[in-house]
Amino acid sequence: MVKIGYKWGVHRTLMGDATVAEALPETKLFQEQNLMNMLRRHSTVILKPSGGTGGYGIIQVSRKPTGRYELRWGGSRQILPNIGALLRALKPWLRSGGSRYMIQQRVNLAEIAGRPLDVRVMVQRRKGGPWTVTAHIARVAAKGLFITNVARRGTLVPVKNTLQRSTMKGAAVEKVMNDLAMISLQAAKRLGRFSPSSLAAGFDLGVDHRGKVWMLEANPKPALYIFRHNKTMYNRILQYPLGY
Repeated sequence: MVKIGYKWGVHRTLMGDATVAEALPETKLFQEQNLMNMLRRHSTVILKPSGGTGGYGIIQVSRKPTGRYELRWGGSRQILPNIGALLRALKPWLRSGGSRYMIQQRVNLAEIAGRPLDVRVMVQRRKGGPWTVTAHIARVAAKGLFITNVARRGTLVPVKNTLQRSTMKGAAVEKVMNDLAMISLQAAKRLGRFSPSSLAAGFDLGVDHRGKVWMLEANPKPALYIFRHNKTMYNRILQYPLGY
């Protein structure tokens, strides 16, 4: 039996906080019926391994008005004539992901020149101390791709300037910046209750065209290399013990 990875447990924990839950896209463990139900509700969903990292194995599935389905991965895409063909096409992915897949409502992310963006927020604390946002960076997907991971050629850019230049027009940039920090801190507090020894967490947050902030993913052991280009942020991170 394929194991259930850490992301599913993290998601369930975060669902227990009302503030964070409002920012979480609908997410289910993969089952064929769950996929069909979510495609009826959202038309486009993201499939990701519950134990994956670096954007590995992520697939986008869309239901077309014609009754066909589109499968996207990396820079490739495939059109399937019906749900049966879609489920058959997904089987190799589901077997090779290394962990059970999750289905997540696709958020209509703000874009720069047609390229979706999200924000990584680093939150840290000292033992017994309060959680603090120590760094943040926006990531813009490579042309033609739908995921922003740097490992998948995503570009790192400053958050505030990027939001100002993006298609996000439904809210003031300062409010969105505050929401990014508030939701990240609330999520860190929630996770910290169940993991008292945890001293750091990284959160991937999306901002849609209306300015709503979405919690796309939580990383209990976030990579630091994406902050190295900003010495101020990187040095601030290193002032805190990481615990991993």
